[in-house]
Amino acid sequence: MGLTQQQQHWRRYFDDFGFLWLPGFFATEVGWISQEFERLLQEQGSKHDGTKRSGCQSPLESSERLGSLLQDPRLVGALNAVLGENYEYLGSGGELYTGDGMWHPDGVFKDFRRAKLAMHLDPLTSATGALRVVPGSHLQGWEGNLDPQALWGISNHEVPCASFDNQPGDAIIFNLHTLHNSLGGGFRRRMLNAVFKSRVVPGLAPRPA
Repeated sequence: MGLTQQQQHWRRYFDDFGFLWLPGFFATEVGWISQEFERLLQEQGSKHDGTKRSGCQSPLESSERLGSLLQDPRLVGALNAVLGENYEYLGSGGELYTGDGMWHPDGVFKDFRRAKLAMHLDPLTSATGALRVVPGSHLQGWEGNLDPQALWGISNHEVPCASFDNQPGDAIIFNLHTLHNSLGGGFRRRMLNAVFKSRVVPGLAPRPA
């Protein structure tokens, strides 16, 4: 089945920049998504004192309602665009982030393309912990946590990046090789995420004219 024009644009954007920003993607559903997230935190006995990251395990596997998001036509369409049809679901996480992070990719993989869907469940700006990504960094082979001062003589806050004011229901899909970080946030920033991989090893496709 061929891609729509919107999906073709998404694929090109994701290939070139390493992420796809989707404002309002689950705006209608975010109320019950947030409720399910909080229910799982309680049921799993998560203790969060703000001094370190915590969360709940496998939320999409632990909640039938959250798991239904995997069949949502909007998500399926976006993932078909960036990963190709018959992509594979790898797992999910529910995070409570605190404080500043480090610039890093989520891994370096030599075979299949992997992508993460991330949804912050709280209003955030770049100054209060919204996700920051470095466009095109997925093509550079970075590994582990980076030290911008040692590499480029700048602070974490000075790394050139893209960041979007987040409203609950917004989503981002990014290549796991893409450098990302959150800075300046509070001590209980909620994120629901899920990881997927393609079933075809990506090659260098010709660019459209």
